[in-house]
Amino acid sequence: MNRYRSFAVLALLSWLAACAETPAAPAPWPEPLAADADCTLDSTLVPGVPGSPGHLIRSSRNPNGDSELSALMRRFIDDLYAARAAVEAGKPVTPMYPTHRRMRCSWFTKPEERDALYDGMAQGYLASVQAFDATPSQDTYNAIINGCAACHSVKCGGPLDYIDGMRWR
Repeated sequence: MNRYRSFAVLALLSWLAACAETPAAPAPWPEPLAADADCTLDSTLVPGVPGSPGHLIRSSRNPNGDSELSALMRRFIDDLYAARAAVEAGKPVTPMYPTHRRMRCSWFTKPEERDALYDGMAQGYLASVQAFDATPSQDTYNAIINGCAACHSVKCGGPLDYIDGMRWR
């Protein structure tokens, strides 16, 4: 009897998996902005783009969807780990500023939180990114992480433990 019950459970799980909606493919990472593109707090955000309200970016990591800024910050994590590995290996580092500067003109999870306080912190973070791009080192890398922690301690504390774990000790 247990063998039949196990078979029935497996068959049911297989059927459910086959019928489950396939999650949407994650949106491609944003392209770097052109050097002359404007990206400030005053930039008008375009409705309907991936990550805007009602158009969240679904992924296996977050099937409920991410805002444009949340997805971009996940890109930052990947960029920072790659940059650190390159520095440790004595290899050239791909500049991060062209992509990271999109943070000033990306949709928030809560659009009303895109304000002058956030923008000021974003500018400080981006200054650290530019310093790292110019002189990649443990110190300039950790300055970027400090910028992340400073903003997240005020705006969105959820990832603070993760951010702290990114420090280059």
